[in-house]
Amino acid sequence: MDTMADTYFQTIRHIRTQIRMPVWIIINLIQPIIWLVLFTQVFKSIANVPGWGDESFLQFFAPGVVVMTVMFGSAFSGMGMLHDIDMGILSKLLATPASRISIVLSRVIASMLVLLLQALIILAIALIMGVHVETGAAGVLLIMILVSLLGLGFAAFSNGLALLLKRPEPLIGLINFVTLPTVFLSSMMMQPDLLPHWLDTVRHFNPVDYAVVGVRGLILEGYVWSDLWRSFAVLAAWAVVGLAFGTLMFRSRAE
Repeated sequence: MDTMADTYFQTIRHIRTQIRMPVWIIINLIQPIIWLVLFTQVFKSIANVPGWGDESFLQFFAPGVVVMTVMFGSAFSGMGMLHDIDMGILSKLLATPASRISIVLSRVIASMLVLLLQALIILAIALIMGVHVETGAAGVLLIMILVSLLGLGFAAFSNGLALLLKRPEPLIGLINFVTLPTVFLSSMMMQPDLLPHWLDTVRHFNPVDYAVVGVRGLILEGYVWSDLWRSFAVLAAWAVVGLAFGTLMFRSRAE
């Protein structure tokens, strides 16, 4: 119970901190909106390529933008940890009887709650633009669970890397080095049938692709349970590995 209480109160603190910096939240919203509006217009003629299918590029790409919103936002979650380190907040927390795991877990949960709200806003904009969700409200709930698992893994890894590197410059560089390739090494922007063979093989080892496939299936096709269970299993494993890494780095580097 102490761990749950510690996690709850620290999560509230992190959410309040983020609300006090609305510029950061707005910036995280503007980028996916640009992707959603601009890229769908630039590449809309791709839908006329033989073998593409019947859906528009907007309908195809919108699930990827929802995933991207959570992925990029959670990947930079470690910057908050660096701020706490620089300001001496982390050392003060370590001097309290607060549960150690709650310090990492609360920051990850707070990041995810804000990012899920942003993902819902992006999804709402996509619906206004004409995207139709085949699975309705229940499908939207499953979409949020899928992207939460992806984001938990990235946020935990990011906080672990922050504790490992202790500086913003290498953390930002490493995050960009990892996140951008994971976008292009997935089926986020192109149907799997149109990808080169090597890339179609590599994407099966990319957790981002499992999030994209799961979300896209819920929006375009309905409940394709074979894809859904696979996506949930892989993303749950990704979240567990990320949390394990973040916790390990905290115990070895923060204390």
